[in-house]
Amino acid sequence: MNKIEIKNIAIIKICIIVVSMFYFINASGFRLPEQSLNGTALNSAYIAGAYGADATYYNPANMSLGMESDNYSFALDGTMIFIPGFSFDTVNRNYGVNVTASGIAGAFANGHFCEENGSSIKVSNTAQPRVVCGSQNVSGSAKTTIQPVPKFFFKSRSYKLPSDIKINYGISFTTPSGLSMDWDGEGGRFLDDVGIAMLEFNPVVSVSWNDFISFGGGFRAIYTSGSFNNTLYVPYKTTIDTEISLSPWLPSIPVSITSEGTTRVEQTSSASDWGFGYNLALTIKPFVFIDNDFLKNTTFAVTYRNKVSWEMTGRLSAKSYIYQGSGTGPTGTLVEGYIGMDADLTLFADLPTILNIGIAQDFDNFRLEFVYERTFYSSARIFEFGYANQVFDKSNLTGSSTAIGQIDPESMLGAADYSAVAYGNGWKDADAFRLGLTYFGENYKFMGSLAYDRTPAPQGKFGIPDADAYMIGFGARRNFFDHQLDVGVGYSLALKDNRKSFIVSHDGFGQLHLLTIGAKYNW
Repeated sequence: MNKIEIKNIAIIKICIIVVSMFYFINASGFRLPEQSLNGTALNSAYIAGAYGADATYYNPANMSLGMESDNYSFALDGTMIFIPGFSFDTVNRNYGVNVTASGIAGAFANGHFCEENGSSIKVSNTAQPRVVCGSQNVSGSAKTTIQPVPKFFFKSRSYKLPSDIKINYGISFTTPSGLSMDWDGEGGRFLDDVGIAMLEFNPVVSVSWNDFISFGGGFRAIYTSGSFNNTLYVPYKTTIDTEISLSPWLPSIPVSITSEGTTRVEQTSSASDWGFGYNLALTIKPFVFIDNDFLKNTTFAVTYRNKVSWEMTGRLSAKSYIYQGSGTGPTGTLVEGYIGMDADLTLFADLPTILNIGIAQDFDNFRLEFVYERTFYSSARIFEFGYANQVFDKSNLTGSSTAIGQIDPESMLGAADYSAVAYGNGWKDADAFRLGLTYFGENYKFMGSLAYDRTPAPQGKFGIPDADAYMIGFGARRNFFDHQLDVGVGYSLALKDNRKSFIVSHDGFGQLHLLTIGAKYNW
């Protein structure tokens, strides 16, 4: 019986190797909309009122509008991402292994097994489905993250055509997502050590008519790569009908064996790919021909970024551990150790469609802007994978040679409950609401903002740890050389309300700090 039990535990562990890759894909969901100095200070309440070099990212239609449309402009910004370290509690996902067997085998096999100090310990002679091995909750921690990311933006001067038509071109280089985090403790093993980079190149053009309406758009090329280590406990349940022999001189006895619980795998992986898409923008000043200064300065804008897809290729290396101790009785010595696997990996992922609608109003020396943002996570591929050319290694298994010989990893698929450990279960479309205020002085510009950003991740369930964010931002810029050069700083703080998340911080709300410094040159 125990030989069969080990075989089916190996099935689950081999299956879950690929499931554990999914964090890499989902991390692309943690995009950073704050991509420039102004965008950071205004928490991206910066669509209808985005002018100058960084309009190439936020709203390329605006390149041909406003006082800055007739200048060349180049901006270089750098953002420091700071996430303070924190400790947390989460539900223990290690339920051990329950075994039930019919007939005489039940006297030896039935029981609940938990891993302890590298070996499997029989903690009960009765199978107890969903019993936690150890305490109900386990602790974990995330180390402090400090990550610098650069960005640059360039736009041309306007090229004027007949009939009051103007054309501009530009390009932006941004980092829509990218992070390196290190998690510790039993509760943090599901993420452990993660490094992700995403780089976007976006050449754009715009065409405007009479400062009334403008269209913009461009081509997006996004390179993404990542590497990480992690560990998962995956639920499974399988029933096998087999036979055991008590003696060479006696006939075999039919036995039905059910194995249920969780299994553990540790893996390292890396993958990368280019993805391509487009973005569109429309800006309209509907009252520009009306003789009313207030209404003339009303601006509506819509931007759209289409879904970008990747088929990331790389390598996967995994260790699927088998901890079942040593058996007695007719079933003999059990198998211990791990099965290794190396394989070619393909990960399929989408950066979701994003829609922004903004309205800006200028009055006196102020600009007030409201932005509604919708990110369509529910229609994006988050967890799809493929692997090929698997090479398995059973040399690190010890125990019964007969039992080890029964383990055929290539044919052991199908018993794992993937849905229980998929990082993107139940993701939905997410809304954000952003409000920004800018004051324009003769040589200074001051900015402030508030925002509320809903998470796409369902709360209280296993997956990427995320929560609704409450955001505040502010910043300032100083002009030099008759407005040819300006430098400044922007800051944004996002407080993550993790009280309903499946990880609950000991230190209150989660925090994400963004500090951006930059310079812009006009000529």
